[in-house]
Amino acid sequence: MEAKKRYIVSHGASWVLPDGRVLVVPGFHENWLLQHPSIASGARNTAEFVKKSGWLSAVLHEKGFLDVIIRSKDEEKVRECLWNVVSTNAASLEKVIVMVLDKDGYIVLAGEDFLEREAFDRALDMPTDSAN
Repeated sequence: MEAKKRYIVSHGASWVLPDGRVLVVPGFHENWLLQHPSIASGARNTAEFVKKSGWLSAVLHEKGFLDVIIRSKDEEKVRECLWNVVSTNAASLEKVIVMVLDKDGYIVLAGEDFLEREAFDRALDMPTDSAN
């Protein structure tokens, strides 16, 4: 895969591997897990698989809204992968909602968080918001 193709997500569901490869999911992440049991390693849902694999679950909706599930915001490989996804796709993003599995709640990224690494790191280090 060419380096310029790495980290680019398209409309719909994708898995983003730490090295930047993007696997497009035709349908839902859970269906993909059922169709790929050797890769899923017994994971029954998206959260379980993200915890086991360290891959990012990404869903790009209309109007530049991206949902991402990550294992931990404290893992450098995960942070770097998320930064690369956000910065690579910045031109087409309006808002990114990040669910962090080892924390309660979520993080919202927008604007300069896509363009400047320092702003991204500050936003990611903020306490997560509760979904209530």
